[in-house]
Amino acid sequence: MNGRRRFLAVCSALTASLFAAGHARHKLVARKPAMAEFVGPPAPPAAAAPAAKVNKYAPVISGLHPDSFIADNLAPQLQPVKTAPPVDIMLEPGQRETFESVRARLARLQRYVGFGNFNVIGWDESLRHARKQSRVGAFTAAELDFIEDLFFTNADTLGFYGDKVVSRLSATVARQDIVKIAGSGHYLFKGQPLETYRRIRRDVGNSIVLTSGIRSVVKQIHLFLNKTARVDGNLSLASYSLAPPGHSYHAIGDFDVGKRGFGSRNFSAAFAETDEFRRLADLGYVDIRYPRDNPFGVRYEPWHIKVV
Repeated sequence: MNGRRRFLAVCSALTASLFAAGHARHKLVARKPAMAEFVGPPAPPAAAAPAAKVNKYAPVISGLHPDSFIADNLAPQLQPVKTAPPVDIMLEPGQRETFESVRARLARLQRYVGFGNFNVIGWDESLRHARKQSRVGAFTAAELDFIEDLFFTNADTLGFYGDKVVSRLSATVARQDIVKIAGSGHYLFKGQPLETYRRIRRDVGNSIVLTSGIRSVVKQIHLFLNKTARVDGNLSLASYSLAPPGHSYHAIGDFDVGKRGFGSRNFSAAFAETDEFRRLADLGYVDIRYPRDNPFGVRYEPWHIKVV
């Protein structure tokens, strides 16, 4: 973590105005549906698909990076090692009101559309619901600026060194390309993600459950803001335990599994001690590529199934 903290110390001066009000690098404009960027698992090898078929889920990815767990509490054994006073990026006092209003509005949107639909909802669709439904309420100009600043911020300045796999805030998930997994409230992409999950269930058994599937940009924003609130506005620490918006491989095919009845421990190192994890490892479904002290600025996660 020393290298991570030194990097943050160098960058802190450049990011002091991270979410300054009035920022207008990427103003929202009305977009036609045809212009939306679709996200999902990459296209299969050319030999495995008809030459005429075009798979719109084919983002350019320069490397792989896991998502980090979504449990609210930070287990002591998973806390980052701090040998020097941290230099973290924090929410500024003047940003707190907007931060809380965005969290509250997204929570109302989630209640309105339902938990499952919120996992795959797009940003433009979210804006339409917010404008039309008084129970949600239209996003204010300050809230829109805050969300855009968060999405377009260079995650390296937060100490997160993974790839940005979704580059547009308006990225969408096509409903015809996804399947809702019964009893989970989550969706998976058809094709390799769904086939992988079905094989896991067949090979490991019904004690394995889907704990997190597709996460749209909107869902990842909501998760990241809630995580930031849990760590008292520390954006750097939030990014250590959850991928910033646009950086989650859940948006393009990966998913999480856990042990039935294991609760929040499924998102902790305790999952690696279960028979289910050992079975997953024995069968080759789990590849721990990011152990503790990995260079990507995230924590160890044995529950993540790599598909992409």
